[in-house]
Amino acid sequence: MENLHVIVGGFMSVDGKIAPVNRNGREFSQYMKLEHEQILHEIRASVDAIIVGVNTVKFDNPTLTVRKVKGKNPLRVILDSQVQTPIDSKIFDTEKASTLIVVAKNAPMSRVNLVKNKNVDVLYSSDSERVDLHDLLSELSRRGVKRVLVEGGGEVRWSFFEQKLVDELFVWIMPTIWGGRTAPTLVEGVGFLEAKEAVELEFKSVDRVSDMLILWFNVKN
Repeated sequence: MENLHVIVGGFMSVDGKIAPVNRNGREFSQYMKLEHEQILHEIRASVDAIIVGVNTVKFDNPTLTVRKVKGKNPLRVILDSQVQTPIDSKIFDTEKASTLIVVAKNAPMSRVNLVKNKNVDVLYSSDSERVDLHDLLSELSRRGVKRVLVEGGGEVRWSFFEQKLVDELFVWIMPTIWGGRTAPTLVEGVGFLEAKEAVELEFKSVDRVSDMLILWFNVKN
């Protein structure tokens, strides 16, 4: 989208898993050393907003702030069409970082009022069933956001790729195999069926940080 740069990032095993079958992503966090966390937080500090889906909040309860390096906290954006974010989630701590909950047009008003009482912004999408990403990015651009980081999860990443909204991708690969046919993967969704539909990437760089590989790509839209 014009004037807005979208980066998608993720952390996965060699076989593409972002969490075990039970979806407990915290099991993977033990592989993140301080030097890895510092790099991730440098990336966070370089953007104006971080986007995650509600399942990431429900299963991982992330803070989504900059803590391991000096830098500003980006706006935290939660895609939550039916307002299912647990009311005790860390993203409701708005003392250091602001939070925007994006909901569908038909989101239950009782739940919307609950989150509004937690001192967060609520943005209604024009779609009655799901969050319209074009609406969201237009609103973020209107608020002065220039760079966006999409941290997860797999369904959210798929939506951005499917709609050709991604400019850059980084993938962190930890040296493990987890398996599990129902374990979540880096990009999920319905998937493409033909080679001509697949998202093409242009390799930019690779770094080895301790025992982890960090790959960067430009996206050919």
